[in-house]
Amino acid sequence: MFSTRATRIRAVAVAAVAAGLLTGGITAGTSSASTTAEQTGTAVTDTAVNAAAAQPLSLSKFYGKFQKRDGCPYLVTSRGTHYYLPGYTVGGNGGLYKKGGGFIAYPGWRIQANGTKQYKPGGTTLCTTWGDDLRIKARSIYAR
Repeated sequence: MFSTRATRIRAVAVAAVAAGLLTGGITAGTSSASTTAEQTGTAVTDTAVNAAAAQPLSLSKFYGKFQKRDGCPYLVTSRGTHYYLPGYTVGGNGGLYKKGGGFIAYPGWRIQANGTKQYKPGGTTLCTTWGDDLRIKARSIYAR
């Protein structure tokens, strides 16, 4: 019973802090949720709150298909824009992999990249077909 109540209090505190982060300030609900949590003896230290505070607010979701050209990984949007995916590699089977291992997708699979869009002209890589000027610095990529 106690763990359920503590979980509810923690969920309210997390929601209030997240709302405060999104609006750019601390809401009144945050202080009351924190006070309630302190009165019951539970600490409001959640890794989700810490992770949300550490991530930049410009983090976006990009959807498209994984394609490879010249051995380089790309996210190709529905409009045909090609975004290079630095930090990810193309394996021997043509699949998309995290650096250091971890299969993500085969060419043609729909993927979602969570990160920030960048434009860096003048790069010198082996990616000659589509280039690497437009890129997505992805924190994570998922097959959809």
